[in-house]
Amino acid sequence: MKNLISFLTISVSLFSCWLTAVPEAEAKNAKREKHEKVSELDKIEARDNSQWATGSVEIAAPVEVVWTAVHDERNSDPDLAYSKVLEQGKNECKLEQKFTFIPVIGSAVCQMVNKEVPLERIDYKMIKSDRFKAMEGSWVLTVIDEKHTRLDLTTNLDMGIPVPRAMVNAVAVKKLNTRLKHVKELAETRHAKLAHAAGAGSPRKEAH
Repeated sequence: MKNLISFLTISVSLFSCWLTAVPEAEAKNAKREKHEKVSELDKIEARDNSQWATGSVEIAAPVEVVWTAVHDERNSDPDLAYSKVLEQGKNECKLEQKFTFIPVIGSAVCQMVNKEVPLERIDYKMIKSDRFKAMEGSWVLTVIDEKHTRLDLTTNLDMGIPVPRAMVNAVAVKKLNTRLKHVKELAETRHAKLAHAAGAGSPRKEAH
C-alpha cells in the first residue's frame, strides 16, 4: 500500500510539473515565433527602405512660392529633354517626360501620374516607359516658418536592367539633389523679386 501511495504521489507531482511546463514551453514558442516574425518584418522594411533614394533642402521662401517653383521646374530642368501635360484634372494630371544623361541607358521616356495635396505634397507614379520598369516617389513641402520651407524629394527607381541597387540609388540621389537645387534657385529668386516689388510699391514716408 505504501508503495502504491508513493507511486501515486510521484505521478501526481510529475503530472503537475508537466502541466506547468507545457504552458511555459508554449509561451516561449509563441514569444520566439513573434520575435521571428518581427525580425522578418524588420528585414522586409529595411530592404524596402534601401530601395528609396531621398533628398532634402531648406528654401528661403514661403510654401506658396516653393509650390509654384516645383511646378515650374518641370519646364526648365536640365535633366529633362521635355515635360508635357497629357491630361489635367483637379489636383491630378498625367505627364510625359523624357529623362536624359542617365548612365548605361542614356535616356528614358516616361508617362507619370501626379496626385497633389495643394501646398503639401505631390505623389508621382510611372504608368509606362520605354526604358524603366518602375518609378514612384513624392515631393513633400513642410512649412518651417512664414519665410522658410523644407522640400523633400524621394524616388524608388527600377531601371529595368540588372544594375546594383547602390549604383541605382547613387544615380537617383544625384538627380534628386540637382532638381532640389534647381527648385531652390527658382523659389528664392522669385521670392526676392516679389519682396522687392512689394517694397518698391510701398508708400515712402516724407522727410520732415
